[in-house]
Amino acid sequence: MKGVKRIDAVFVPVTDIERSEKWYLEMFPFRVVFRSSDGIYVGFRFNDNESESDLKTALTLHKVERMPERSHIPFNFYTEDVEGFHSYLADKGIEVGQIHSAEGMRFFEFSDPDGNTMEAVTF
Repeated sequence: MKGVKRIDAVFVPVTDIERSEKWYLEMFPFRVVFRSSDGIYVGFRFNDNESESDLKTALTLHKVERMPERSHIPFNFYTEDVEGFHSYLADKGIEVGQIHSAEGMRFFEFSDPDGNTMEAVTF
C-alpha cells in the first residue's frame, strides 16, 4: 500500500507495567515516548538521534491480566556485538541461552520478567 513506510510499534504483553518499564529501561537504551493516562501502555524508542529514531520501530508495553500463550518468538533485537550483549544481560542476572550460529547469523534467546522470550541477533 502506498504511504506505509514502516512497522510503527511492537506490543509486548506484561502483567506489571511499572516493573516492566523499569526492566526495559535498565536493559536497553530506550527513552519513554508515550505513557497512557490509564496506566495500560508505555511506549519506548531507542535513545539515539531523534530524527533517526522516528524511523525505527517502537516497543510498547501493554498491561494484561494474564499472559497469552505463545508458540514463537515475536521479534528480535539486532546488535553488532552479540557476545558483548550476551555478557551484559548475563551480568545483570538475566538468564540467557547459548549463542547459536546459522546461515550467517549469530543469536541467542532471553526473557523479560513476564517470560516474553526474545532474541538478540547479529549478521
